[in-house]
Amino acid sequence: MRISPQATLGATCAAALLFAAGTAGADAVADFYRSRTVSVVVGFSPGGGGDTFGRLLARHIGAHIPGKPNVIVQNMPGAGGFTAISHVYNAAAKDGSILVLTNSSSITAPSMGHRNARWDIFRFQWLGNLTRDAAGCVASARSGLGTITTAAERQIIFGATGSSSPSAQQPRLLAHLFGYRMKVIAGYKGTADVRLAMEKGEVDAVCAFWASLAVGPQKADMQSGKLVPILQMGSRKHPAFGDAPLAYDLARNEEERQIMRFIYGPTEISRPFAVPPGVPAERVAALRQAFWAAANAPGLKDDAGRQRLFIDPMTWEETVAAFRAVLDVPQPVIDRAKEAIRR
Repeated sequence: MRISPQATLGATCAAALLFAAGTAGADAVADFYRSRTVSVVVGFSPGGGGDTFGRLLARHIGAHIPGKPNVIVQNMPGAGGFTAISHVYNAAAKDGSILVLTNSSSITAPSMGHRNARWDIFRFQWLGNLTRDAAGCVASARSGLGTITTAAERQIIFGATGSSSPSAQQPRLLAHLFGYRMKVIAGYKGTADVRLAMEKGEVDAVCAFWASLAVGPQKADMQSGKLVPILQMGSRKHPAFGDAPLAYDLARNEEERQIMRFIYGPTEISRPFAVPPGVPAERVAALRQAFWAAANAPGLKDDAGRQRLFIDPMTWEETVAAFRAVLDVPQPVIDRAKEAIRR
């Protein structure tokens, strides 16, 4: 088939126009960020796991965003991280200058009809997940605890952030399913504050404690026996938690295992970052590319290595797919889960 000179010229012009449009779009994104400071909102106080990962990303993502903006962390503790998530979704600027690090309970809270969950998890525009982790519960040495099953005989007092946070939901679920004697004291600003309360003897234990902490920043406390693993909640046992029982092995039937997966499953999607709905598409695309570039950059990995943080990133598509898998459960399971974690 013979192609006319006019057709060739038309195709060339069209390609040139597309290239010019793409370049102009990229320039516009760079122009926007060049004069901005980007904030990573973390719903907990400084020193905890969420804050640590938020600051890790903040130190590196700016180099990969067009315009290379300055990036800071804004701590906004309250309601187990829900205050920050709700603020970013409903009130924060929708221009791409605000990122948020969410927690695992924010994924299931809307499905469970939580009164403070004023967001749609799938309207958030996800950038990706920085690590896949395993959660567990640890006790202080002074508590004398060695395993979660001790709660069948004596009361265990757990410290937690918000009443709807994973640190509160996780022990409540076990108390409901197995009749364990557990008390949850919520209201701490972060897990670092809970660990301090454990040292003082105010509480015995904390949940939503990550394997990455156990082999990283809290490794010395784990090795010395200052912190004692009493339960683990991953899909399989993690060496960081030693011989502590796996939560799913305590289940007596498939329904209990499904309820546990609904509550505990999101914890393996450990550090997901998002921007709110309404951010222009070209800026979302740039932030997603920047997140993935930063998560895989030698600089961030070296930084994480120095802090003994485990990095196992997920793309934004993988993150959304993981959320859908967690939420794809029968309504009766959700109803049982609601009852199980009720205060």
